[in-house]
Amino acid sequence: MQKILGIIEVVGLTLVVVAAALWAFPMENLRSLSLWGMSLGTVTLVVGRFMQTPFYLKYPVTDPRELTLRRLYHQRVFGIVALILATVMMWLPVGFYAGMYLGKTSWLIPFVFFVVVEVYTVFRISAVEKG
Repeated sequence: MQKILGIIEVVGLTLVVVAAALWAFPMENLRSLSLWGMSLGTVTLVVGRFMQTPFYLKYPVTDPRELTLRRLYHQRVFGIVALILATVMMWLPVGFYAGMYLGKTSWLIPFVFFVVVEVYTVFRISAVEKG
């Protein structure tokens, strides 16, 4: 089951990256396709990631790596929240929201935050788990 959830997570991440790349093209039908791709990828990634076995069930509390892994997995949660925010901002029309102007590319700010957090935590988690 964990392997299937890992595959679902990778498929969701791939959909998110492809949708972000499709959005760069100026054709309107590709941009609408990227909206749906980003939404589907975000949902797939969230389901794949949060249905997996939590890290605190993999390592005992006395393990010295546990505190570092806890911090890294919490950072991944913040990255997922940023991805959800980026997906919502993609769907919003251009205009003012809560006193802020959101243009066509406003979704890129939380998306870049997600990408940076994701790349950092992936490499750090694999390094900590190797020991």
